[in-house]
Amino acid sequence: MQIKYLASENFKKYGKCKECQQANTGLKWCNSCNSKRFQEEFHKWTSGDKEIDEFIQRIQLMANNHEEVIEWIPFDGLKNITYLTEGGFSSVYKAIWPVGYIDSWNYKEKNWKRESQWEYVCLKILKSLDVFKDTDKRKFLQEIKNQLKFRGKGAIAVYGLTKNPIENEYFIVMKYATYGDLRKMLDNNFEKLSWIQKIRILYYISNGLANIHEAGLMHCDIHPGNIVNVSLTSSYISDFGLCKSLSLVSRNYKKRIYGYGVVPYMATETLSRGEYTRKSDIYSFGMIMLEVFTSYPPYYNIPQDYVNRIMRIYKVLGLRPKIKYKIPQLLKDLMDKCWDIDPFNRPTAKELEVQLEKYVNGDNSELEEQIKEADEVNKNFKPYNPHSNIRYLYSLWGGKVGKGVWPNFWKFLLLILL
Repeated sequence: MQIKYLASENFKKYGKCKECQQANTGLKWCNSCNSKRFQEEFHKWTSGDKEIDEFIQRIQLMANNHEEVIEWIPFDGLKNITYLTEGGFSSVYKAIWPVGYIDSWNYKEKNWKRESQWEYVCLKILKSLDVFKDTDKRKFLQEIKNQLKFRGKGAIAVYGLTKNPIENEYFIVMKYATYGDLRKMLDNNFEKLSWIQKIRILYYISNGLANIHEAGLMHCDIHPGNIVNVSLTSSYISDFGLCKSLSLVSRNYKKRIYGYGVVPYMATETLSRGEYTRKSDIYSFGMIMLEVFTSYPPYYNIPQDYVNRIMRIYKVLGLRPKIKYKIPQLLKDLMDKCWDIDPFNRPTAKELEVQLEKYVNGDNSELEEQIKEADEVNKNFKPYNPHSNIRYLYSLWGGKVGKGVWPNFWKFLLLILL
């Protein structure tokens, strides 16, 4: 009965397949027919690794729409490969992909219809990963699987895998985010953003996070480096390398989780007790709210060399980042809830999504008045400048951070606490 009902619903939504006359499983997509087409092409490609081949093949056979598909992309089919940046665990490149991603089956031409030909894609290699080790390979493939679940649901699209045959390096091939990560976008565009645009950015992120949580997962590494912008306000979650299942964490509740994420964005309970729940993701989201609203990263005034040492004390004491920028009270209250020291008092991702959507689309006179007031107060505000702020920190410490400046440590700690 369940299968018949699903087929009936799919027929209403997507119509019927032109070939087998059965209900499509997605927009312009028939799983039954397309899985056979993929299977017929298995002999035409290989990654050079049996496990990776089988991983891609399983995903192709199970795909109910084009957003659930990945493919093996020949490295020599990528053009103009250019280095972009280095992250904590990965190196990122961009390249032009002339072929483009699979969208549907072209019945007239009898081949795959593809979209986004000759557009840039993002290539990510995990630096610490040795895909020739079984444990590392499983982590690599699990990250792709997790991210693929949320393509079209708030996560940046994954198109497939490729391999540099000279360096023996495997890359994840993803949609290219024109504006880069959230931090880069804010550095370059903060003064252009209206309050509604800032809220829209946060709405997109909360939507992605809500989808992750509703699927029984936790991202575990929410910070601006893992949020990418394909436009000024369209933000997507990326990097699912630390993503964990709620059920897995529940079964191993006695095993504490340390070292997850970037310290300034980590929740108090994670830093102090090694506990991680969905509400820990919400705490991280609260820090992102601060950054989007003000342009300033949380605890920007703590030198990187001492972040790990200071943050545990700072957060356990219940202290929060300084806010040198007027934020409309309704938005500030929502942000403060995300930071609550008691995880149970924090909103869910879905509640955040719903509230932010109301602020974006609704006619809220109270918020409008608060925005006017904030804009008036912030007239002479100077956005965050990573270069000038580094020089400022050095001057506070009386020299280059990390070189014989411990006599000034307590003085500096007082400065950031007050």
